[in-house]
Amino acid sequence: MFSTKSFSRFGRATALALENPVRHMASTASTGPTSYAALEARLNIKFKDIGLMERVCTHKSFEQGRLPSNDRLSWLGKRALNLYVGEYLQLKYPNLVPETLQDVQHANFGITSLAEVARHFGMQPVMRWKSVSKDAPKVGLTKVLGKSVQALVGAIYQDQGAQMAKQFVHQHIIQSRPIEVENVVELKNPKVMLRALMKQKNMEPPVARILKETGRFTSSPVFIVGVFGGSRMVGMGYGSSLKMAEYRAAKDALLKHYAKEIKDIEIEGDDADVTFIPQSEIDGVSARTYN
Repeated sequence: MFSTKSFSRFGRATALALENPVRHMASTASTGPTSYAALEARLNIKFKDIGLMERVCTHKSFEQGRLPSNDRLSWLGKRALNLYVGEYLQLKYPNLVPETLQDVQHANFGITSLAEVARHFGMQPVMRWKSVSKDAPKVGLTKVLGKSVQALVGAIYQDQGAQMAKQFVHQHIIQSRPIEVENVVELKNPKVMLRALMKQKNMEPPVARILKETGRFTSSPVFIVGVFGGSRMVGMGYGSSLKMAEYRAAKDALLKHYAKEIKDIEIEGDDADVTFIPQSEIDGVSARTYN
């Protein structure tokens, strides 16, 4: 039998669940040592600190912040993630300017994208958090999930070191899906930009040539235009007018240049094995202080 006190507790919990079932579920469902151990096994991680995965999955909103949360781990993981992803992108896309690299990083590895990674990892059912809205229990879920992936990277960095964190980021985040570049590169005036780019590269000025056309004097003409630098075609486009086809050809040429990637790039080595300090300095006795 329930005591009055037990029934009262049961009644309050039931009322909360009925009032806001998703929020109640988000805070308590599928959590516990077994769930966190299963998550570690799925991700092929074995933390030395047995309570670390639970902290990774605990947002600061849970229990009004009375329990250890993933806040600090997320702070650390965000910086490690930005470093490893940034290093990868700037080597893989040598023609992208820093501003565009930043846009590519944000589009592919920002909070929204990381939330999808968290769902793929199976982190959503074990997350402990509390929505800020009674009427919309899922408000904030994307941010909570995205920050949990940052916290996971931070936990690996803290528990197992930088090299293991870097390896995890490459295997499970960077290589988890294709990187979208073309829709991120902003090309407002592609013909003007292409002319300037070819001049900068000491190439001949771009020349557009009709490669194929059909129905020029009908209501639905189609033109295929190629843009050439000397004898080499650098871009191709189509359209219902020559102007549209030329525009698309110039855009195609720019995208081929800026989105050009180095295939299958691998960043090898560990920072622990690399030093820029001369051996004579390493053999010295005194440590230096840099002001």
